[in-house]
Amino acid sequence: MGLGLVAGLLACCVWLMKGVIEMASAVKRDGRAVVTTCGGCYADCAFAAHVEDGRVVAELPVAGHPCAARVLCARGRHRLALPFDEHDRIVHPMRRRADGSGFDVISWDEAFAQIAARLGEIVDGHGPRALGMTLGVPSFDRYWAHRFMHALGSPNVYGADGACEVSRLTGWEHSLGYSPASDLAHTDCIMYLGRSIVDSSTMGAVDALNDARRRGAKIIVVDPRRSGSAALADRWLRVRPGCDLALLLGIAHVLIAEDLYDHEFVTRYTTGFDELAQASRAWTPEWAESMCDVPADDIRATARDLAAAAPAAVVDAGFHGGIGIAYANSTQTARAICLVDVLLGCLGHVGGALNPPTPLALGDLDPARFATPAVPREPKLGSERYPLVDPVRGLCTTIGQSILAGDLRGLIVYASNPGAGYGNADAWLGILQQLDLLVTIDIRWSETARASDYVLPDVTYLEADRGVGTVVGRNDARVFYRNAVLPILHDDTRPGREIFAGLAAACGVGECFDFTSDDLAAAQVAPFGIDFAALKECGWADTGVALPSRTGEPVIPLAGGKIALASDVWERAGLGRVPNWIAPMVEPGPGMFRLISGNRPFESHTSRRLAAQGAAEAGSDLDAVQMNADAAAHMGIADGEIVELVSDMGRDRVRVETTPYLHPACIFTSAAPGGRSFGAGADGAQALGVGPLDHTPLRWDPLTQRAASRVAGGEGGGGDLRRGGACRRDGRARRGARRHSRRCCPAL
Repeated sequence: MGLGLVAGLLACCVWLMKGVIEMASAVKRDGRAVVTTCGGCYADCAFAAHVEDGRVVAELPVAGHPCAARVLCARGRHRLALPFDEHDRIVHPMRRRADGSGFDVISWDEAFAQIAARLGEIVDGHGPRALGMTLGVPSFDRYWAHRFMHALGSPNVYGADGACEVSRLTGWEHSLGYSPASDLAHTDCIMYLGRSIVDSSTMGAVDALNDARRRGAKIIVVDPRRSGSAALADRWLRVRPGCDLALLLGIAHVLIAEDLYDHEFVTRYTTGFDELAQASRAWTPEWAESMCDVPADDIRATARDLAAAAPAAVVDAGFHGGIGIAYANSTQTARAICLVDVLLGCLGHVGGALNPPTPLALGDLDPARFATPAVPREPKLGSERYPLVDPVRGLCTTIGQSILAGDLRGLIVYASNPGAGYGNADAWLGILQQLDLLVTIDIRWSETARASDYVLPDVTYLEADRGVGTVVGRNDARVFYRNAVLPILHDDTRPGREIFAGLAAACGVGECFDFTSDDLAAAQVAPFGIDFAALKECGWADTGVALPSRTGEPVIPLAGGKIALASDVWERAGLGRVPNWIAPMVEPGPGMFRLISGNRPFESHTSRRLAAQGAAEAGSDLDAVQMNADAAAHMGIADGEIVELVSDMGRDRVRVETTPYLHPACIFTSAAPGGRSFGAGADGAQALGVGPLDHTPLRWDPLTQRAASRVAGGEGGGGDLRRGGACRRDGRARRGARRHSRRCCPAL
């Protein structure tokens, strides 16, 4: 069948703010400011923008805007210059030469026709489910992306969750029914694990944390590294990487053994407490200390502090990194966080863990006016291997296994870089090259783009309207509009929506795209009686919809409305009825270290160059790794010395920064790709720096078959990616016989 027929830390805060303050003070209006939002991450921080002397000037805050922020973070600030940055910019449609020697410029008509023909061949030979698409954070025209794949008959559209936090999310979803947000604005005591709000790119969260400190809330941070949040915390618990689970079990033991738990909450909203209490007898603080290196007295003090503040106390649900996906025990750790919050009785309580938000239901295009493709009923590829993972979300990392199995033959990568961000780059690039067709849509060249058959040039977020947005993660009745600030600067680049519409027309399903972005936006706000023109002018509007409070009777969307502290679901998954201890896959031996990584506000998960701009401003050295000062002294390594980081996956030259504020079992590196990605210089020497995924072998979790190893997270801190590696000085014998590789395996 032819395709055509298919239907805090003060110093940190100062440098974060400095550039924006200077921009705002230099404003001399030469035109009307346009209200829009930043495209650097999901936070959508609002600003009023205009062009002055060939640069975009951002003015903040935007009063009344639901995403108002005092300042843009370093990442957001540097994105203002992105449209004018010509380095590695893709400015024409490109086709790989048959001999693989490079790319040639082709016209859009040629690109659409040739890609459509190859998509048709795949559908004819293997069916529409052999096509897939993966989306990154900057994939602003997602509505068109999903619509295009639906029109072709494929359900296989994947987001980035699987490479960031799917283990954590799955742990929560089968323990409570959702991953709760913390009521930071009202809490009296909050504990974060591997998450650093101060180092995040969400400036509103930084303000909220500082507000909590000022009103006397106790802040506890669990992290192998003294992150920005740890530096301002009342208590920093320097946990051994990968062992947060033991700490949580120790806290649970104290809460139960000392009768500090909320009896009424446990009786009313849970089952299985007696079985849990029996198991908890083994989780003494002394046992926990032997596992996680946090002193037993600190474990007791932490449990007592949480209990004293409860129910206005909470262990934060976590985010990316070590809690998100990095360890064999990441899912079990999420279960244990839920367990402690249950014992505190904080679910649904003011100052505790909030009930899930009630999202605004936007309108949609009228199918009577606009042809609408049916949503494919088949599950996404990989869903059968991941029975506990949300089937709507799916797993982006299952793409690799689906390719190896021959089930996925064609892939469109939209504003993403799986070749550098889903696991070991060499392994993933090798897998991607087995596809019959690989198409990348992006603004600049990436590892994945260079491996593609066709590369189509997108525009930056400032060059096109990005449509209507709603506030994510909290109840807010306001909507906002992401206005374009600049005209399209390169004539042969196009917004994603136009690219998908062009591909659809070439594939014979163009009737599903006979609408404009304004048509869609107007339809989305029509149910609220909002005038679309007024929304664009102001940048935001209040829908007037009454949304329920997120505190009160706890919401437990599980069978029976109760939390199973001893769970048959988890027992069938092989994780035990109660969340007992699961060790990381391997432990570093003498002279070996876990290589951990975390984001900082200027970081980019898959682009070292973008990260370098913010790092230079912050005075941070991306070529360096941090090492515990005592461990370095023991090995005879001096601060600033260049050494080799060695594993059986290769070696990297790095500069060492010694610090007392890091667990001695690990080495900390930037989240951005390392020096190996730049290759050798003119002198033949490899560039300095290490990529956090370069030393991670690609493995498959035996429980879920999920691809292992991924570092991500806007909330950086330590505890993101923890792997073993051997470190040695140039010209000296290698210390350590072999690498103890730690597999990042979410036990889903």
